[in-house]
Amino acid sequence: MKALIAALLLVSGSAMAQTSQVNQSRPDDFYVDFISWCEENNVMGYDNNNQVYVRANCSTQGQTCYQAVTHRHARTIYTATCVNK
Repeated sequence: MKALIAALLLVSGSAMAQTSQVNQSRPDDFYVDFISWCEENNVMGYDNNNQVYVRANCSTQGQTCYQAVTHRHARTIYTATCVNK
């Protein structure tokens, strides 16, 4: 009976070690998305051709560019908008 328990512990211990090695060898799945961002009090973004353009000039509206960062699961999302001073 003692030999059976020892064998079960040995097998379960090696299975746990293999599982932790698999989890440690996975590559990091981390993504950063820039939906829009602030640059010189302008809200910047990409158009359909992946060209950077000014979405909004906050200065002409008497506002300030505000950039927010959101973390969701393995993703970081940057967004910007004009806000009142």
